[in-house]
Amino acid sequence: MNAFIDWVLAQRVRPILLAVVAAPLLQPVAAALIALETTRRDFAGGVICGLGTLAGLLAIAWLSGADMGLFATIGVVCAISGVGIGLLIRSAGNLVLAYQAAVLVAMVLVAAIWILDLDVDSFFDPAVSELVALLKSNEMPPEDVTLIEERGAAVVLAAAVFWQLVGTLLISYWWYSLATRQRRFGQEFRKLALGHVLGAIATVLVVLALAFDFELVQNLAPLALLGFVLQGVSVVHAWAHARHWPPGLVVPLYVLLLVPALNVLVVLPLSVVGVVDNWFDLRALIRKQT
Repeated sequence: MNAFIDWVLAQRVRPILLAVVAAPLLQPVAAALIALETTRRDFAGGVICGLGTLAGLLAIAWLSGADMGLFATIGVVCAISGVGIGLLIRSAGNLVLAYQAAVLVAMVLVAAIWILDLDVDSFFDPAVSELVALLKSNEMPPEDVTLIEERGAAVVLAAAVFWQLVGTLLISYWWYSLATRQRRFGQEFRKLALGHVLGAIATVLVVLALAFDFELVQNLAPLALLGFVLQGVSVVHAWAHARHWPPGLVVPLYVLLLVPALNVLVVLPLSVVGVVDNWFDLRALIRKQT
C-alpha cells in the first residue's frame, strides 16, 4: 500500500484521475484523494485537485449525456469535503480531535439543511424506496417499515453526511499515515471517542429523539447514534488488540454492519458500548491490565 500511495503522489495528475474514476460511486474515496493532496502538499494543491476532479466529472457527463447537475453536485461535494478534511487533518494533528470536529460539522450541516428548508426528500426517495423494499422482503414488522418510510430521508441524509465526512477522514488519515511512514492510524483509531462535550450533546439528542417528535432532533439523532456506533467499533478494536484476538474475529462485525437487514443486530449494541465508553471509559480497564 505504501508503494501505491507513493505512486499516486508522485504526479499531481494521478490523484485527479483516480478521484474522477472513484467519484460517481465512491465519493468518500474521491474526497480522500483530494484531502491527501491537501495534507501532503498545501491548500492550493488540494484546490487544484478538487477543481480538476470537478472538471473531469463535468467532461464525463457532457460526453456521455448523463445528468450534468448530478455530476456537478458530486464534484462540488467531493472537492469541498476533500479540501476541508485535508485542512482539518493538518490543523487537528491527531485522528481523535479530527473525528470530533468532523462529527460536529456533520451536525451543523444537517441542522443548516433543516433551517434553510432545503428539499432533500426527493433526492433520497429512490434510496429510501429500495431500503423499504428490502426490509419488506425480510419480513420486518409493518410498523417499523412505516417508520422508515416516514423518517427514511432524514436517516439517509444523516448517514450520507456522516459517511462523506467521517469516511473521507478515516481513509485520508490512513493514507496520510502511510505517505509519511508513520504507524499511527491503528493506534489513534483505537482511541476514537466523541469526548465529554460532544458526547453530552449526542446523548441529549438521542434521549430527546426518544421522547419528542421534533423534526430537527429527529434529523440529528441518527448522526449522534452513528457517532457512538463508530466509538463502539473503536472499543472493540482496542479490546481485540489488547487481548491479541485473531483478526478474523472482528471481520463478522463489519459484515453485519454492511448488510442492511442484519446491521440492526449490531448497531444498537455498538452504540450502547459507545455511550458507556464515553462516560465510563471502558478502555481504562485495558490500560490497567497492561
